[in-house]
Amino acid sequence: MSSSTILAKTSSDPTGQVSTSGLVWEMARRDILTLFRTPWIIISRSMAFVIQLFVFAYFISGMVVYPNFFQYYAVGSVVAMVASISFIIGYDIFEEAEEGLLDYLLTLPVSRRQFIIGRALGGAIRSMIYIIPMFVIVAVLEHFANPLSILAAVLDLFLLAFGVTGLSITMAVTVRSANRFDVTLALLDLAVTRISVALYPLTYLPNYVRLIAPYSPVTFASISVHDALIGTSLNATSLAGLLAFVAIFLVLGATIYFRRLEGGVYG
Repeated sequence: MSSSTILAKTSSDPTGQVSTSGLVWEMARRDILTLFRTPWIIISRSMAFVIQLFVFAYFISGMVVYPNFFQYYAVGSVVAMVASISFIIGYDIFEEAEEGLLDYLLTLPVSRRQFIIGRALGGAIRSMIYIIPMFVIVAVLEHFANPLSILAAVLDLFLLAFGVTGLSITMAVTVRSANRFDVTLALLDLAVTRISVALYPLTYLPNYVRLIAPYSPVTFASISVHDALIGTSLNATSLAGLLAFVAIFLVLGATIYFRRLEGGVYG
């Protein structure tokens, strides 16, 4: 497994020490490499996205009275897919705990902060690799060509992926039962992606969903991405909400993760 070789490559420093950024990257690289060991995930997700966009979105856009609803749904689908894919890191961490791999990881000369940032960064980059082809399809279809707007949208998507990986890590170390974890993460995935304005405008959502949807991180990302690509502007409020989401779950995930580890929960 790639995990057995983590941190095996050090810098050219004769002392054998690796910089802080190098340690974080090694942790991230380990998670990124798992992407290439499971190409079927990319294929299946891509096929699901294509069907959702060219079949479902095409037909439903004729039933929803909204200016260019297909464009709205296409952009929102990318945002929702980023959030959904970012939850995968939680399954990886849960499996590591069950297989005893965390005992090995704890022997690595990596600080708490480096470890959690590296895992979240790896999960976020992996999610972006998944989603870039889908983002390109939407950009070509809707003629999004402004480099700055595309860059801003990608930044929003990355922040969402970064925050959701932190949330997924938090769940992975909080729920110990395998069956309960699968159900919890599936429901959380569904709630985060669907209780938002990513796929449908707020006015089309049920009343009970309207109360929660404005505070969803996926809503923040969706609004910010739409404003960047379509409105060619920066939505400071949504961006601030995304940054707060990332900060909260990185800190929370790190705190719970290492408290559990040091308490011997996985032993």
